[in-house]
Amino acid sequence: MTAEKAGAGEGRRYRHVMTRYDMLMASVGTVIGSGWLFGAFFAAQFAGPAAILSWIIAGVLFLIIEAPFAEQVTMFPEAGASLRMPQIACGTLASSMTSWSTVLAGGFGVAIECLAVVQYAGGYIPALFDAKTGTATALGLLVTALLMLVFQALTLYGVRLFSKTVSIWTTIKWIVPSIAMVLLIISGLSKGGATNFSSAGGFMPYGFEPVLTAIAVGGLIYAYSGPRSAMALAAEGANPKRDVPFALLGSVFGALILYTLLQVAFIVAIPHSALAQGWAKINLTSPMAQLAIGVGLGWLGIVLYVDAALSPAGTGLILTGVNSRALFAIEKNGFGVPRWLKFLNNRGVPSKAQWATYVLGLLGILPFPSWHAMIVLASAVGILTYMVSGTVLGIFRKFAAEVPRAFTVGRHAKWLGPAAMAVATSMFLWYGWPTTMQVGIWYAVGLILYAFFANTQKLPRRDIRAGIWLPALLFAEVLLSWLGSFGSGNLHILPFPLDEILAIALGIGFYYWAVGSAYETDALKELKEGKNLDYHEERVIEDMGVPLPVPSPGGNEE
Repeated sequence: MTAEKAGAGEGRRYRHVMTRYDMLMASVGTVIGSGWLFGAFFAAQFAGPAAILSWIIAGVLFLIIEAPFAEQVTMFPEAGASLRMPQIACGTLASSMTSWSTVLAGGFGVAIECLAVVQYAGGYIPALFDAKTGTATALGLLVTALLMLVFQALTLYGVRLFSKTVSIWTTIKWIVPSIAMVLLIISGLSKGGATNFSSAGGFMPYGFEPVLTAIAVGGLIYAYSGPRSAMALAAEGANPKRDVPFALLGSVFGALILYTLLQVAFIVAIPHSALAQGWAKINLTSPMAQLAIGVGLGWLGIVLYVDAALSPAGTGLILTGVNSRALFAIEKNGFGVPRWLKFLNNRGVPSKAQWATYVLGLLGILPFPSWHAMIVLASAVGILTYMVSGTVLGIFRKFAAEVPRAFTVGRHAKWLGPAAMAVATSMFLWYGWPTTMQVGIWYAVGLILYAFFANTQKLPRRDIRAGIWLPALLFAEVLLSWLGSFGSGNLHILPFPLDEILAIALGIGFYYWAVGSAYETDALKELKEGKNLDYHEERVIEDMGVPLPVPSPGGNEE
C-alpha cells in the first residue's frame, strides 16, 4: 500500500518544498528556544562555574547520538523519521515504546515553549506568573493556550508558509543571544566578573557528579534535543538525503558553541552579592534579562524581554508542525490510534494530528504549570528515543547494507552504535530518583497498552523477541537509579562512579542484544522495494520546479 493511499484516502501527499536552509533553520530554531533563556541559570545552580563543562560534555554526547540518526534518515526520509526508524528496524514493540514517549514529550513541547514566554513576561506583567510559587497564574495559563492556538493557525496553512516563516524567524532570533552573549561577557569582565570562577566554592563547588546532573535536570538535554526537528520534516524536504544530516549535525555544533559561551556570560555577569549563599541559592525569574539590567545594559534587558517572547514562540511554532508529523508516524506504524490522525488537508498538512497535539499540550500545562517542571519529565521520558539511535544503525548495517546513503558514518559504525547506546543510558541515570521512577511508571502503562493492541490487532509475535530489549533496558535502568547515587530518596548503595560505569555497561551490552535479536521486518522490506514511501524523489520537480541530483550509492564500507 502506498503512502498516498494510506493517507487521507484522497491521494493527498506531503509537499517536497523545504530547502537545506529551511531544514537547518527548523533544527536551529528548535534549539534556540526557551533553553537559552533558562539553561545557564539552572545549570549554574547545580554545578556552579563547572556548568561550562556540562554544556561541552552534553554537546559532544549529542553528536554521538545524532550521527547514527543522520545516516538512517538518508536511507529512508520518512515523516516523523525518529519514530519510524524503530518500527522499520525493530518492529512493533520497540516502536510502541518510542511512540508512547512522544505522547508525553511531544505533547508537552509546545506548551513548554509557550510557558517560557509567559514566565519571562511575568517580569513586567506580574499577573501572568507567580514568582513565589514558580508557576503560571490562571491568566498565564490562558495566555499559554492562546499562543498555542496561534501556532496552530500558522502551521495549518501549509508547509511552504510554515518553512519560510520558520527560516525568517530563526534567522532573526539566533542573532539576539549571540549579541547578548558577547556584551554580557565584555561588561561582566569589566566589572570583575572573572572572580566568579573562583568565588562561592571555586570552579567546581559541588564536585563532578552535579556536572552530570546539570545535563539532565538543568535542562541541557532539553536544550540540545531540537536538531531532530529536521528528521520529523524529512518527507517535506526537496533533498532530505543531503540536507537533513547537515541540519542535524550543524545545529548541534552551533548549539555547543553558543550555549557554552552563554554559560560563560552568565557566570561573569552575575553580581557577587547574588552568590552570598552559594550557586545553588541564586534566584532569578528572567535570568538573562535581569543580568543585562544588572550590569548596566538596560536597553539589552528590554531586547531580551522581547526576545523571550520571540525565541520560545518560534520554537513552539516549529514543534507544532513537528509533533503532528510524529503522530502521523505513529498511525503509519500501525498502532491502535485513529486513522484520522493520518489525514492530510489540501495543503499537505496532517491537520487533525495537529489538533490532537494541541489538546495534549493543554492537558500538560494543568499539572505542570512551570517551565522547569515540564522539561524535566518531558526530556526524561524522551531519553528512550535516544536509546534506539545506535541500535538502528547496527541493524540497518546488518539487513540494509546495500541501501544507498548520502551521508554515512562509515567504518565508525562499529563503535558509534554501542557508544550512542551507552550515552543514552548514562543520560537517563543522571535524571536521578524519583524522576526515573516516574518515567518507569509511564512506560509500564505503555507496555500494558501494547499488550492489549498486540492481542487485539494480531501484531507479529516475533516483534516481542526483537524488541523486548528496550523495556528490559529501561526497567534495568530504573532499578540502577534506585540503587545508585543520583537523585534523592533512593538507596545510594552504589556510589558514583560505580553506578555510572554500570549504566555504560548496560548500554553496550543491550546494544549487542538488540542487534543480535533483530530480523528483517516487513516495513524494512517494503521500503527497500520502494513501497510505502513518504518521500518520492521524482516529485521534487513538481513541487520545487527544478530537478535535484540523486546521490549515488556507496558509503557503506565497514
